[in-house]
Amino acid sequence: MSTQVAGHTKGTTAALIALTAASCLQVVDPTANNIAIVGASVDLEMTSSGRAFAASVGTLALAAFILTTGALGDRLGRRRIMLLGLLTAIAGGVITAIAPTTAIFILGRGITGIGIAASFGLSFALLREVLPDAIPKAVAFWLAGQTAAALVLGVVAGWMAGFGWRFGYLTMPIVAVLAFLMCLRGLPEAKADSVGPFDYLGLASIAVALIGLIYGLSNASTYGWGSTQVLVPVLIGLVFLVLFIWWEGRISSPAFPVKLFRDPELAGSVAVGFSFNMWQAVVMIQLSMLWQYVYQYTPLQVSLGQLPMSLAMVVGAVIAGRLLSKGIPASANLIVGHVLLIGTMVMFGFSTTTSPYIFFAIPMIVGGFARMLNETTMGQFFVAKPPPALTGAMASSKTAIGQTSFALGTALSSTFLFGQYGRGIAEAFADANVEPAQQGQYTGMIQQYISGGDMSDYDPAVVQRVIDEASEVFLSSFNGTMFIIAGFLAFFAVISTLLFAKANRDRKAGRLVDGPLTLDGRPAALADGDTTAQG
Repeated sequence: MSTQVAGHTKGTTAALIALTAASCLQVVDPTANNIAIVGASVDLEMTSSGRAFAASVGTLALAAFILTTGALGDRLGRRRIMLLGLLTAIAGGVITAIAPTTAIFILGRGITGIGIAASFGLSFALLREVLPDAIPKAVAFWLAGQTAAALVLGVVAGWMAGFGWRFGYLTMPIVAVLAFLMCLRGLPEAKADSVGPFDYLGLASIAVALIGLIYGLSNASTYGWGSTQVLVPVLIGLVFLVLFIWWEGRISSPAFPVKLFRDPELAGSVAVGFSFNMWQAVVMIQLSMLWQYVYQYTPLQVSLGQLPMSLAMVVGAVIAGRLLSKGIPASANLIVGHVLLIGTMVMFGFSTTTSPYIFFAIPMIVGGFARMLNETTMGQFFVAKPPPALTGAMASSKTAIGQTSFALGTALSSTFLFGQYGRGIAEAFADANVEPAQQGQYTGMIQQYISGGDMSDYDPAVVQRVIDEASEVFLSSFNGTMFIIAGFLAFFAVISTLLFAKANRDRKAGRLVDGPLTLDGRPAALADGDTTAQG
């Protein structure tokens, strides 16, 4: 299959900026939602379960439709579906902002997720059309621009939410309007010139699989791994994932042929995606809690404290793009990235109650750089490797991998941290011969202290003693969790390294060449009879 491209790719830089703007919805929306959901839940009188669902429904809708919007783009035009996605996101954001009831609010968040699925995934897919001869450079620009925009848009979202939660939810539609106007001109259209029947069963099964897995994993830190809230959706997700894999390998015109992952570089890139997304989830969430619980950072200090990591990501994306453009092997970039990510996680594991900010800033900067080194390297394969007819679906799959692995990193780290913390606090109470009645009082004291509540009713000496002990236990739990997560990152690093080593051997033997694959996962050049190994 080939790709039909309408028009000429004039103004490459402007086109790259427009695609980056379209991708920024995925950056600003979670930030605005995290800030504004508190006010919305109070104003709309949401129940605790209603608030939890309202907070996550946008992510679930994105996961459900990410591959479907990619498949529609391959058939109807990637630029067209991306623009429709931007309009859908605008509508969803406005509905959310004016919602008079919880039901309308949830509807708006769901529509927003569908719109972002189309705009984000297909903006990534169109990089192949805008800069076909320099894909690493295009991916690096797209990622660096996103991260740089996050620095500004995060502040803007917070400022808008300061006027009220409804204004906070209008931040994303404003960005979407600007992106839509920028994308109207100068972007090439692209779609597959020959496609089979629409794969309803495959796309429906992967939607259910992703919703089940992400929703179930997200519940683990709240309800525990053995709860029905985790086991039921995860099991449903796994069943439908198996169905999806079986079905896609069986039919002649799959929406997403799993056979593509016979290619060791694509398979290795999946392991890479799990690694850096888990790293970011742990650092953003668990380090934020450590700073607030133990070091008493304010939310603003936490936001400012993580800015160097975001700046390092911008630099990492730019440098990674240049290295790849100069012919530095992807495997070399990835090894450096893996080692740095694992090393920073180990460094976090040596935190103490007196660790200064610089102790955390250095591994954040190094890790932010390494994260983008790996993501930029991974991204080029998801753009360059798939057959032209499946560029949209494959680009969208990168987002699905990111959503799932981020949820997994959050669930695993939260489970390990609070599991150790609970056991540690119980042991501390037992060692101090604290009576059960007092344990409840001390636990309430800790929670009130963390939330910034009034502590005047408690004896200051008792408060200090209890908080000091709780801080030591939490810190010990945090450190242990960092070492465990470092082990997971090492596991994915080994898988990735072995697969890329296989790719290098196959390339030297002439079994693997650079360029798109066929639908069955074979190099297109070899399928056409070219047996000359390249690069």
